[in-house]
Amino acid sequence: MTINSLFFQGFGGKKAFLSTLWHSTTGRVGGFAQYRTLDWPQVSRLVFVCKGNICRSAFAAEKARTLGRHAVSAGLAADPGKAADSHAQRAAGRRKISLSEHRSQSVAGLCPQVGDLLIAFEPEQAESLAAIAADLDGVQVTLLGLWHPESWWAYLHDPYGQSDRYFDQCFDRIEQSLDGLLRQWNAPRSPSGKSIPGA
Repeated sequence: MTINSLFFQGFGGKKAFLSTLWHSTTGRVGGFAQYRTLDWPQVSRLVFVCKGNICRSAFAAEKARTLGRHAVSAGLAADPGKAADSHAQRAAGRRKISLSEHRSQSVAGLCPQVGDLLIAFEPEQAESLAAIAADLDGVQVTLLGLWHPESWWAYLHDPYGQSDRYFDQCFDRIEQSLDGLLRQWNAPRSPSGKSIPGA
């Protein structure tokens, strides 16, 4: 495998690699601490938000629903009513997830509600969601990749227009991050709401 193919297949391109590296470093020095400190008992719905709501967020929400969670998705710049990207549908299908019924919606049309956890895929998206949540009671924000078992993935690059192989890489990371997030949500807690180590 050449260095060039490694960039594109593993990270979505050289620019995406640099963004991943930058945000990973930022996360390791505590730059995203505000997205890790959550009031988990207050969460009742997972709201996955990416750019167009036809790839990452569509898959993440459907995967969460198959795991029995109340989940929806939206896009910060979505064109409402669009079907999931064909590459995304194929990548999801390889994981036994169907996106055939998915139709995109915008965050503006979503109407966030008390108990929502708004989940971004990129730090800039999280900032936009934090600005929305600031005016709402009971709405929290996090970055999905912060819950990945590795510390690399605060930035989960958009697979739109990329190869099937990169879609698989991206969707693998989404699944692993979602698993970590759900473990935190499910963790036994003390009456004060803090998780109980080793429980």
